[in-house]
Amino acid sequence: MSPQPRRSNAAQARRRRPLWWGLTILLILAVATTAVLVLTRGVSWRDRAPITQAVLLEQDLLALVVDTCGAEPEVDLLDEQEEAVQVAVISTRTIGGPGSGDCLDVVEVRLQAPLGDRPLIDVTSGDQITVDPNW
Repeated sequence: MSPQPRRSNAAQARRRRPLWWGLTILLILAVATTAVLVLTRGVSWRDRAPITQAVLLEQDLLALVVDTCGAEPEVDLLDEQEEAVQVAVISTRTIGGPGSGDCLDVVEVRLQAPLGDRPLIDVTSGDQITVDPNW
């Protein structure tokens, strides 16, 4: 048996080229498929959402507005103290998909005592929220 001749580096590179093209095409298809799914169905998760507006409906009833759309918001934290009221809202957050970002959600919060002069603090953002006396 005679030893097989060694292939040159150029010949080995030519043999690997179809493999690299195949892997590149698979990667492009995976990225394109993921982009289509995100744009058509969206990606959603439950998380705290910053409060964008608060309205005093009654002396002890607040309407809190969050920047989510049909996302079933609910109060995650309500801490009433004499000096302030701290609140956090949890809602479904969505990137992409139909209906994302084109409406707002409202959740009502009944306080144990009238809000009075106490500031309303959004725990998620750390901001003091201005409470509007009416819509």
